[in-house]
Amino acid sequence: MLKSIIRKEILNNLLSYKFSIIIILSTILILVSIFVMYRDYCLALENYGVLQPKSNEAIAIIPPTPLSIFAKGLDENLCRSYEIGFGGQIRVGSKQESVNNLFRLFTTPDLLYVVKVILALCAMLFAFDMVSGEKEVGTLRQTLSNSMKRPILVIGKWIGGFTSFVVPFFIAVLLSTILVTMSPLVQMDGENWAKLGMFLFSSVLYLAVFFSLGLLISCLTHHSSSSLIISLFLWAMLVFFIPNLGNILARQLVQIPTVQQLEVKRSQIWIKEVFERINREKNYREVVGSINSENDKLIADYRNRFDRLVSVSQNITRFSPAAAFTCLATDLMGTGISEERRLKKAVLLYKDLVWNKQQDDLPTFNFHRSSIKEVFGFGGLANLMILILFNMLFFVSAYVAFLKYDVR
Repeated sequence: MLKSIIRKEILNNLLSYKFSIIIILSTILILVSIFVMYRDYCLALENYGVLQPKSNEAIAIIPPTPLSIFAKGLDENLCRSYEIGFGGQIRVGSKQESVNNLFRLFTTPDLLYVVKVILALCAMLFAFDMVSGEKEVGTLRQTLSNSMKRPILVIGKWIGGFTSFVVPFFIAVLLSTILVTMSPLVQMDGENWAKLGMFLFSSVLYLAVFFSLGLLISCLTHHSSSSLIISLFLWAMLVFFIPNLGNILARQLVQIPTVQQLEVKRSQIWIKEVFERINREKNYREVVGSINSENDKLIADYRNRFDRLVSVSQNITRFSPAAAFTCLATDLMGTGISEERRLKKAVLLYKDLVWNKQQDDLPTFNFHRSSIKEVFGFGGLANLMILILFNMLFFVSAYVAFLKYDVR
């Protein structure tokens, strides 16, 4: 009985205009997205080649990851060159430029954005009339009158509907990934393939959240027009409003200095030490050491404030599955906020290692992006559990609502 329900749901979707339009649109978006981000990755590689330090330069820089093709995140910030200057001051390299200025005007069109925004909406559009729509045309009452049990029907509808939606998504991603990885510029190792697999798994969980939410709305309404309006409203709330509101509230709760304020404080430290050298006849090494120490305190205070800001923002935005998915996806791909924090700490350690060395004796900067195990240790597991809990909440609610649904 369950198999027949699943088969019927898949066939109905395959023959519907809604399925054809949504699948064609999403497939084109996925293919175009990965092609555009592949070109952006090639530009980032060229930029990295230009910025690589010479043997006598104290510069920290890492190459872009090929996983940024799928989830760019903060990869442009991560791939900046950091110059270690006088007194241990860390500055973004003077040759640093934005890789793709077009993304300053528009949102980065990576696969993460397509899944988070476009496909989440498509998932709700697939499910918003699965129950209310069938009630309007009378097929739901007819189905239940033939000794069909409600639990089997709602489970079969969910499995059949979500399968017919997610399989074309996998095919489009697989096709575009094969085309991209054929390029010699895209070097994917075993760890990268595992991360990509986890990213796709989390994408399925995320899309299942919105599919289950659409089914729940359909089980709580009696007209497909009402279901559509409520679905669009909740999609906008969960994808845009709550994440942005969380970031705004976090900035109000945690005060953090701007980049301009940091530069002013650095200049004040330098001027203060120069005057102290003149007045107290401090030697060169004392002046440099004092500047380095004061800069360390300034950076430590900024990083502590920034970490509190991120923590508060994440705690507020966890009411949105879109925020949890974004954090999980970017952390998995090595382009997230936790990766940036790791890199900044590594740059500080590198600064301590090279700031008082001779230019002909400078070690190279080494940094490895987080493994999957480290990602889950940094908070990735919590974000994964949030997606699972949202799935359970919406599906169980839809299940209970359908058991009490009036089909008359």
